[in-house]
Amino acid sequence: MSVEILDASTICNFINDTEFFTKSIADRFSTIDSNHDGLLSYTELASELKKLRVIETHFGIDDIVPSNDELGQLYQGLFARFDHDGNGSVDLEEYKSEMREVMLSIASGLGFLPVQMVLEEGSFLKIAVEREMAAKVHA
Repeated sequence: MSVEILDASTICNFINDTEFFTKSIADRFSTIDSNHDGLLSYTELASELKKLRVIETHFGIDDIVPSNDELGQLYQGLFARFDHDGNGSVDLEEYKSEMREVMLSIASGLGFLPVQMVLEEGSFLKIAVEREMAAKVHA
């Protein structure tokens, strides 16, 4: 983890760099696709969602631990958001489309004032910051 400064433009520039964004998405998709069939199953995506700690409330400490049923419902709902055609699996384009929407939502929430955040290594936000820093060095 590292502390980084970013704003909406950091994320929007990452998304708008189509080639870089697509490669980043494809790399992550490939990592999640543990059986390498070109599709994400519920199990594969749920495993990734668990790593994201979507219910975390305070820096690694969860005040309320949901039941397995509640977690299952949460992950099924999130999986349904990714599975646009409802066929029970998520292809690369569905994953890319949904991650684009997630990133745009984060950008919208951040706004254009810089925010200092703790970012996980390898996260899309961290990749966006690294891309921005590299662009500044090469400018």
